[in-house]
Formats: sequence, structure tokens, C-alpha cells
Amino acid sequence: MQEFVIHGTRGTMPASAPDTVKYGGYTTCFSLKTSHGIIVFDAGTGISSVCRGLTGSQGSSFTMLFTHLHLDHIIGLPYFEPLYQGDTSISILSDSDRDEDWKAKLKNFASKPYWPVSLSDVNATISFDDLPTDSSEMDLWGARISWCKVPHPQQCLSYRIDIEDKSIVIATDLEIDSENIDPGFISFCKGADYLIYDAQFTPEEYVNRVGWGHGTWQDAVAVARQADVDQLILTHYDPSRTDSGVDEIVESAMTVFPATCGAVSNMILTGS
Repeated sequence: MQEFVIHGTRGTMPASAPDTVKYGGYTTCFSLKTSHGIIVFDAGTGISSVCRGLTGSQGSSFTMLFTHLHLDHIIGLPYFEPLYQGDTSISILSDSDRDEDWKAKLKNFASKPYWPVSLSDVNATISFDDLPTDSSEMDLWGARISWCKVPHPQQCLSYRIDIEDKSIVIATDLEIDSENIDPGFISFCKGADYLIYDAQFTPEEYVNRVGWGHGTWQDAVAVARQADVDQLILTHYDPSRTDSGVDEIVESAMTVFPATCGAVSNMILTGS
């Protein structure tokens, strides 16, 4: 398959300290590079590395899909260099089935007084579109992209990418009951090569954070086992979590689901 990269691994806010270097401090962003363009999932601070190494037409077309619009997932958008390149087209899509007008909210965020250049004034050609309402999947540049709603404040989507012989599920920002997992979500994740899953809290921390919309390594392994995925990748670490703390949650998960690792900034899962 084409190259899929995890650019950001933190949740809530970026982390920058000597003891967060191993796993990284950027917030959530993923990308899939295809022969037609680049598909970007979320625009956390990790988006700053999406275009590294791109030349010429490699970076002329982008499609950006959002899981939701919480700040840690959109804060990197104004810094996305292709916005300021006149030969670039960027299509931005999200879920229309929410209380707020996501297009208006996103445009308000990336505008004065929060940022000196509004999205209507950038050089790139930008379009805003709702995800299809008559289907929960679409074909995009050789990839089958599907999505489903997951429990999180103000709503969130998980995405599944099926391309060539590989499948990847992005399951960031969700809170489940590991004793009673939605069968539809298990079906959504079924047989994936990679399951990238929110593990912001430890089980001990979660007791005092019920309703915050995030998961634990125990939730992650429960889904991974029931969905029979090949590889579990924990992500969306709490910003206060040190590298040794992430090591501990990864090691705990491995005792139950050995094929577990921790996401690292700019981690390439697979490439052509």
C-alpha cells in the first residue's frame, strides 16, 4: 500500500520536555500518501511534518478528514504550509450530523484575531464539504474510506482505511465500556491490520475521569481481541505522560495482547 504515517501522538495539548522525546509531543494527525495526493486525518500540531520530503506534484492535492473539532485536533491547521501555495487544492470534509455548523466554526478558528490570515484569504484553492449522508464510506484516490460514530463529547468519528491489501482503523477520542462493546464498532474494526486506539488514561486514572471521552489500554486490548486485529497501536497519550509512563501502559497491554506497541511521532506503518 501507499505510505501511512502517524504524525502526532498526544491528546489534549502538545507536550515538550526531555522525558517526552521518545514517543513525541505533537497532537493528533495522520496522513496517507497516494499516487493522486495526500489524505490527512485531523490537523493537530503533528500536521507540521506532513509535507516533509514532498516535491513538486506530490503535494499539490490534499483531502483533509476530521474526526471532530476539539482544539487538539485542529490547532495545526493554520500552520499547514500548502494553504499558502497557489498551485495547491485542499478539500476539507467532516460530519454534518452535529449541533454546530462545523464549516463556520472551523473558518472562525482559522481567522482574525486568532490568526492573521483567514482561510478565505489563503493562496490554495479550498473546498468544504460534508461527508456523504447516504453512505458511511467512499472511494478516494484508490482507498476505501469508511467511518462510524464513537462515544465522545460533541461527537467523534473513527475512520477505517482499506487500500490494496492493508487496513488501518483510526480510533482516537472514544470512551467505551470494555465489558459491553458495541458490536457494530467491533465489526467496523474487524480483521484490521492496524488498530490505532486512544489510551489517554490508565485504568486507575479513568475512575475519576468517566465521561471525559477517552480510553485506557484495557479498552484498547478488549477491542483488539474481539475484532481480531493484527497490530494494536496505542496513541493519544495524556500530555503529562512521560516516556516511561507510556512504556508502562504499553507493557501492561502487551501482557494481554502481545501484538501491541506505542505510537511514535512520524511513525511509518507501511509503505509502497
